[in-house]
Amino acid sequence: HAAEYPVIQCIARDVLAIPATSVSVERLFSHSSHLCVTMRSSLQAETITETMHTREWIKEGLLPDLS
Repeated sequence: HAAEYPVIQCIARDVLAIPATSVSVERLFSHSSHLCVTMRSSLQAETITETMHTREWIKEGLLPDLS
């Protein structure tokens, strides 16, 4: 249908070419790697996830920073 809808075809090609990852996801992986070091290897995945969520909520102002 590209011949019938050339503009939509161009938009779709541009949008679908965007990588699935983004800088924010890479930043989260970087922060989570600090939690998953050898000294903290006993942390459960759920604890790491909750810690990451809490950190983001504080950053976005949804929770007070008590530090």
